[in-house]
Amino acid sequence: MMNGQVRDGKNTQDQRVQRTYRKLIGALEEMLCEIAVDQITVKQVCKSAGIQRTTFYQHFRDLQDFLEWYILQKQEEFRAHMPKKVSAGEAQDIYLSLAQSILNYLKKNEKLVKATINTQINGKMLLDLYLSTCMSSLVEALEDASELERKTGNTPISFLARFYVGGLISVFRWWVMNDKPITEAEFLDYLRLRIERTRKE
Repeated sequence: MMNGQVRDGKNTQDQRVQRTYRKLIGALEEMLCEIAVDQITVKQVCKSAGIQRTTFYQHFRDLQDFLEWYILQKQEEFRAHMPKKVSAGEAQDIYLSLAQSILNYLKKNEKLVKATINTQINGKMLLDLYLSTCMSSLVEALEDASELERKTGNTPISFLARFYVGGLISVFRWWVMNDKPITEAEFLDYLRLRIERTRKE
């Protein structure tokens, strides 16, 4: 997927290269808010970004290559918003903290998320690509949570982490795709109540 001469290695850290990447990402995201991804062309992206097509092709083979790279950048951006490790505190506090991290990310990218809810890249829904990254990040964090480990009994933490995260992701998807029918505060309150009730059952 990557052009090894430019995107593998130190050249990607060059300020001019980074500036080009930022311009391309900005242009793509503006266009995704206006037209369907299958209507976007390299020529349009370059014109919007204010760069030459020859510059684009120094970094990417084609539009598909660029879109795949873009997805990786957004996934890494999401991971950067997640706690690196969760190892202390009550299970419900850990879970709610992770849920808040997702909400913060969605708020930061709200316009793009809304615009691309039904967008497909490589046959996969863009929202699902975000959520799959969310799933893996949350599972990693929960698997490191000693409080959860202590209370799991005979159920493996890896199983419980995926069980809890699967439910959380499903609710987030419903919330976003239905244009937030409840407020953020209500969302967290319902989640908190559900977790507390589950602990008592």
